[in-house]
Amino acid sequence: MKTRAKIPFRILWVTDPWDRMDQPRDTSLRLAEESLNLGHENYWCNGRSVCLIEGQTKLQAQRILKIEPARTRESFLREPAQSYSPDFFSSIQYRTDPPVDLAYLHPLQLLVLGIQGKKRGPEIVNPPEVIFAQSEKLFALPLKSIFPKSCVSSQWDTLRDFGRIQGKTVLKPLHQAQSKGVSLLEWAPETEGACQLILERATSGFTCPVLLQEYLAGISEGEQRLWFLDGTLIAVARKLPLEGDFRVNIDRGSGLVATKLNPREKKAVPLLSKFLKTHKIRLAAIDLIEGFVTDFNFTSPGLITQMEKITGENLARKIMQRLEKRAHF
Repeated sequence: MKTRAKIPFRILWVTDPWDRMDQPRDTSLRLAEESLNLGHENYWCNGRSVCLIEGQTKLQAQRILKIEPARTRESFLREPAQSYSPDFFSSIQYRTDPPVDLAYLHPLQLLVLGIQGKKRGPEIVNPPEVIFAQSEKLFALPLKSIFPKSCVSSQWDTLRDFGRIQGKTVLKPLHQAQSKGVSLLEWAPETEGACQLILERATSGFTCPVLLQEYLAGISEGEQRLWFLDGTLIAVARKLPLEGDFRVNIDRGSGLVATKLNPREKKAVPLLSKFLKTHKIRLAAIDLIEGFVTDFNFTSPGLITQMEKITGENLARKIMQRLEKRAHF
């Protein structure tokens, strides 16, 4: 009796265009490297290659044959791009960086259309329904005990009143990441005009809502990055703000150091774990300041390469071994 050949575990990595990536530090490519070490088939494309032709979703992807340890641009051996259907793959890791705008959402929608109705289609990580319905900035709002005082509005009066009560607030665009558009607003009679101008620009003339959040002084000591895999905390590190600034931006030089969770932060972990499992989020990076959730990344959680250096653990292998198995929450 002939035995059916085992179908290989094929992973598609959907990321930003190749020339915009920081290959040595990129989390997706570090995960792909470890996936190759585990014997998986790995393919890469950027979101712009996803299209719909005569009712069929197609994409142009390159199979990754080899990755040298340095992970420079020259370290990747890739086959020429070929056309594939989404159901060719076992797993689709949709890891295009924010902003979560139409350029981000439309390729993901096409991928979902391409696997709808398939009996055994690929798993898309993280769940598209969460990405379609939620803003990362507001996702943890139901966890009221660990969510900072916040206001979301496009109206000047509403934003001003919240600012007056708080005295100092952090402005965050709802769709951005990596501190883009983040500003510190200090509210006083003599500064209200300046705050209004900043908010007018941020809201496109008070037409698009933005997030104002209470300023947490604990940022001076940094924010804790918690990395979760299937709801389990696998690593932590402390991100330090830029010198002379309250913002954290690793790409611009913020430090990342070893850390331990304090009692308040430890108390937040089971709440976050249960929350992630409820929403079936497999990969998530969550930032805490003073035990409050200040950022939530489930679109393209990063810093794995840097956290491996700090912890001395092969986090990428742990992640890829788990992703090979479909989630059972």
